[in-house]
Amino acid sequence: MSRRSTRRRDGLSLAEAMPDRGLFALVAMVGFLAALTLAGACGARALSARWAGGAAQLVIIQVPQPDQPARQGQSTGQNRADAVQAALVSLPAGSTVHRLSTQELDTLLQPWLGSGLNNGQAPAGSAAMPLPAVLRIDLPDGTVPPATLEQDLSALAPGVIVERNSLWSTRLHALANSLLACAGLALLSVCGVATLITGLTTRAGLASRRDTITTLHGLGASDGYIAGRFARRTASLAFGGGLSGTVLACLPLFALLQITAPFTADADMAQATASQTGLMDEASILNAVPTDLLIGLGCLPVAAALICWLTTQLIVRLWLRRLP
Repeated sequence: MSRRSTRRRDGLSLAEAMPDRGLFALVAMVGFLAALTLAGACGARALSARWAGGAAQLVIIQVPQPDQPARQGQSTGQNRADAVQAALVSLPAGSTVHRLSTQELDTLLQPWLGSGLNNGQAPAGSAAMPLPAVLRIDLPDGTVPPATLEQDLSALAPGVIVERNSLWSTRLHALANSLLACAGLALLSVCGVATLITGLTTRAGLASRRDTITTLHGLGASDGYIAGRFARRTASLAFGGGLSGTVLACLPLFALLQITAPFTADADMAQATASQTGLMDEASILNAVPTDLLIGLGCLPVAAALICWLTTQLIVRLWLRRLP
């Protein structure tokens, strides 16, 4: 009953000239790819922002032979590690300095040296392999360590190694920009494919209804009326296809978010949601979803409908102008 009423309202019989299945399925596949591309771009940006930001503010200092007396600290009885830690008062205000304990060093070395480094019989400092003292420095946002930090610390303890992660931060930022550029090109390609599909479908509809359109146009039907009928048809199919493709893309995206959420979530959230299964619950995953990704996914069906509407309007109006 509904199909008959639809055909009566549609004087151009576009339901037969432009079938639902073809354009709907193609736009659904395009929407699926667009949703995955958008999610990849947002994920790359979020990971880069968190990792690069953390790396830029992290400084690691290694002090070999930490128990030996410091060069300028012999009069006070300070060893090399204590002298270096005391000299870190020159760091920007708000910096935190943490000296890794022997247990933390054992945990760091366990993947390479195994769990039986000391066999539980001797502390880490008495192991056959001499371990340096490791100091972790977390700088406040927007601050950098003094340029002469390594030189000043080397005066106290020669051989000190200062590792600044700003280089890795720059590389991660460049990598994120390249990934975003690739994602932008992929989205442009998807838009181009959607435009091409819409154009081919519209031209097929115009060819199949050429006689009817020519008659209506000769009787006084305006270009806007005919183009509007075609545009509404393609826009409605594109909206439904884009919505279906976006919903289908949410299934693999949900699985990917379970993997990436611990890396993009805050440290306290990741620690609170750690479980035996290693997966985060649904509430934590939804909290880890970037807001711009949700907005982008919601705009995909509207964007698909708008692209198809504009493409159809342009093609139909150009086609009508060529009529005698």
